[in-house]
Amino acid sequence: MCAVDPFRKIYDANEPRIRRLLMHLVGPQDAEDVSQTVFAKAAVALPSFRGDAEISTWLYRIATNVASDWLHSRSAHKAKVTVPFPEASDDDARAAATDAADMDSNPSPEQELSHKDMQACIRGEIAKLSDSHREIFMLSALGGLGDEEIAQMLGISKANAKVRLHRARQEFRNIIAARCDFYQNELSCKPSSPECCPPDPAAHAR
Repeated sequence: MCAVDPFRKIYDANEPRIRRLLMHLVGPQDAEDVSQTVFAKAAVALPSFRGDAEISTWLYRIATNVASDWLHSRSAHKAKVTVPFPEASDDDARAAATDAADMDSNPSPEQELSHKDMQACIRGEIAKLSDSHREIFMLSALGGLGDEEIAQMLGISKANAKVRLHRARQEFRNIIAARCDFYQNELSCKPSSPECCPPDPAAHAR
């Protein structure tokens, strides 16, 4: 019998979960390509993996870093968006993120299009965050992860995760404050100026 490649076992066991996470972080249209980048990096880094964390946690961290870099390299898309912007507890944050991801159990074509535009826009805005804040905000706002899960994934304490996430949210508010409005815990971003979710030239060139 042929020996099973250890990396192949890791890939087969974790690729579906990594791709699902990336669908939230970078969008379904790019999740597969970004997933392949994640596992290419993992294959190179595997010999130096010391087992300090679970393989799945290690892969999630690589996926988050790759997704963060991917977002930073992309331009935002023009859209009219309303997205939950949680600032409260883990449960509230998770519920808000889930609502944004699900929107409607039976969305109309118009709702689906609006949702895609919303996610494209918000990813573009997140890409403007500083490196130290982009990763943690992305896991909360797009990934729908709670403080405990974020802390575990980033290898930090829950208290530290709360502090960093609060600062990331404040930076995000500052980035969009000039062109977007807040209504309670929702962020309403409307294309009232060319600076709000400008078109992506690369998208039109495809």
